[in-house]
Amino acid sequence: MDQHTAKLSARQRNNLAIGLIMLVAAFMRFYHFADWSLSNDELSALNRLRFTDFSEMILNGVKLGDFHPAGVQTMLWFWIKFFGDSVWVIRLPFVIFGILSVWMVYLIGKKWFGNSTALFSAATLAFLQYPILYSQLARPYAPGLFFALVAVWFWTKIVFGQNRRWIHFSGFAIFALLTAYVHNYSFLFVIIVGFSGFIFYKRLDIKKYILVSLAAGLLYLPHLNIFLYQFGIGGVGGNEGWLGKPESTWILDYLWYAFNESWFLISILILLCIYPIIKLPIKISWFHILGLSWFLIMFLIGYFYSIWRNPILQFSILIFSFPFLLLFIFSFLNQKPTTTSYLILVLFVSFGVFHTHFINKFYTQQHFGEFKGVAEKIADWNKKLGKENVSNAIVVNGPFYIEYYLEKYSSEINLLQLDNKGGSDLLNLKCILDSVQTPWFIHAWTKPAPAEIDLLIRDKYPCVFSRINYGGLSEVSLYSKFEKDSCSRLSEPVFVYRRNFDDENKLEHYGKNLESNTYISAPNAYRLDSTTIFIPGFKSSISEISNGNFNRIEIEIAAFSEEKIENTVIVLSLDRSKENYFWKGSQIQNFVVPGTWGKAFLSYSFSETFSPEDILNIYFWNQGKSSLLLDNFEARFYLDSSTNSL
Repeated sequence: MDQHTAKLSARQRNNLAIGLIMLVAAFMRFYHFADWSLSNDELSALNRLRFTDFSEMILNGVKLGDFHPAGVQTMLWFWIKFFGDSVWVIRLPFVIFGILSVWMVYLIGKKWFGNSTALFSAATLAFLQYPILYSQLARPYAPGLFFALVAVWFWTKIVFGQNRRWIHFSGFAIFALLTAYVHNYSFLFVIIVGFSGFIFYKRLDIKKYILVSLAAGLLYLPHLNIFLYQFGIGGVGGNEGWLGKPESTWILDYLWYAFNESWFLISILILLCIYPIIKLPIKISWFHILGLSWFLIMFLIGYFYSIWRNPILQFSILIFSFPFLLLFIFSFLNQKPTTTSYLILVLFVSFGVFHTHFINKFYTQQHFGEFKGVAEKIADWNKKLGKENVSNAIVVNGPFYIEYYLEKYSSEINLLQLDNKGGSDLLNLKCILDSVQTPWFIHAWTKPAPAEIDLLIRDKYPCVFSRINYGGLSEVSLYSKFEKDSCSRLSEPVFVYRRNFDDENKLEHYGKNLESNTYISAPNAYRLDSTTIFIPGFKSSISEISNGNFNRIEIEIAAFSEEKIENTVIVLSLDRSKENYFWKGSQIQNFVVPGTWGKAFLSYSFSETFSPEDILNIYFWNQGKSSLLLDNFEARFYLDSSTNSL
């Protein structure tokens, strides 16, 4: 009786522990989950649902408009038709998948190694910001993770179980198929798991194993043409994409991020992994090898595919194999929990929750571009100032991305420009600014935008009345025509160089190119024509510019031409030992309308590391041999705390 009571007590303690872990997982995922802005990817998914019928959505919203399988998009198609498109409704199923994934890690860990590994692995997945973020995001990661874990659970039953039943084989096939319809990398993970089964062919019912795998393959055939089309395009990297090749230190950056960017937490994990190896007799099992191998194989495939073919490697896609790294880390623990181990678990979870919530401030961080806050400010400023007094422009991937929130905050707002990729878009914005007469101008960006936009707007609206930046991922600004005491104080330059082409008439090189009939600042402007290809602007060693203490530059030049300017460039370059290592140009034609004086700009925040002897050179390259006048050249150097300097 006493022995039975003791066993029951141990079971109760274990059940209480996993119950508390599940409560933590639910709290950390439900907390604030509907308050933060829908991300660009989430809004893209919603935008690709706006078709008249299901087949059109699959064609244009999945095959032609996305790089993911059709599963999540199909689910959302029916989900929002029944329950609406509010943020909490959209994200709810993904949060639930994220919570259930914690439970599946516990079950797999208990089956593979024992209670201690199961509890600590599930606890870590419950409180880390990495899996929390991808559980709250209405994208394929949470369902892909859950389906992959369930597939592994059934796979374990098939390969290592004593009582292998058809339901286990069918379960593995069904959830493998679900990963295929949800995320390609989740499916790849399950394929690796499936092939791992052949290592244990002696204990495997090969016929059933192959049969259910073939059945899953047949059920995937309706989706095969979508996969082949998307695979042929290549993905989000390469020349046409936004994702670059991973650096050699990518895995270290990933692990740093995955473990809350905390040396203290990483030290605890290393201790919990290494200490049992030193103190306890260790027996390496196939589960140790599988857990670590699956994680490493997923990383290596993504890394070398990104290097050799097309960049795909992002933190998000390793979420599917990440739990098995956790299982490996905690696999060496004593699997017979004691009162001390439960106490350590409670302290570990408490620290993890505290670190994610209060130290990392996960719930107040800006994880993605902001749309909710931007739309709220646009609507609020238009309401307070009067729509008739405000002109609006934004840089966004599509009208729906901002209209989703604008419709919730305000009546229709006229956005004069919806995107600006530089080039002719800058000239279009210049024409908009020349045409509007409103005393206020609002501009926002929710994705990378040309830095020259701010200079272009401030040329007509010099007062930045308010500016809200969302972690460097989005920004919204309110400009005024009238400079007032209430204008925001902008950074003062640490060094300014000006040239108005008036004193150069003393130099023979410049004298023949001076124009005294048309200018901005009397008595001269500088004339470029087919015989003038290069004109120097400013050249100096880095050390001579505020002792190298700058990290941002703004360049402006007034220009005039009777005809369209063709390929005349403001050039900023850096040379080291007479070798150029940085070059950036800005086309004057993107700012100046023929027949009128206008200002052209170049703005750049340096990420390069300077040497004092490096030479900074600003010049004008008339590559197109255009005929135009230049005047009032100015280069301003700034030291911003958010970027690097010498």
